[in-house]
Amino acid sequence: MTRALAPGGQLTELDLAVLQHAAHGLTIAATARAIGKSAVAVQDARHRLMGKLGATTLVHAVFLACQAGILDGRPRRHGDHAGYEAHRRRGEDPTQCEPCRLGERAHRQAMRNRNNENQEAA
Repeated sequence: MTRALAPGGQLTELDLAVLQHAAHGLTIAATARAIGKSAVAVQDARHRLMGKLGATTLVHAVFLACQAGILDGRPRRHGDHAGYEAHRRRGEDPTQCEPCRLGERAHRQAMRNRNNENQEAA
């Protein structure tokens, strides 16, 4: 999946991952560990995405990505039903986020338990 930009090109999945981790304040080394790439690959991706966005600094790239709607700039919920649903609304597969998948499973179990209690009380 890529995101269209003009005129600098398209952001690749690697570019997006690096950009998202940068927006969360991760260093090159921490980003590399998180996405399973080398620090050199992450550093190259940072420079490439800055060029594609027309940014002069990494902070500028994050700002431009927020303005363009590539990053939404809002905190994202994880680990509960709302986080699971937020993934769905963004068109993402929520089962790929382990905390949200487990949170959704706990939510569904709680709903089943509540329904069972209501049926027994009636």
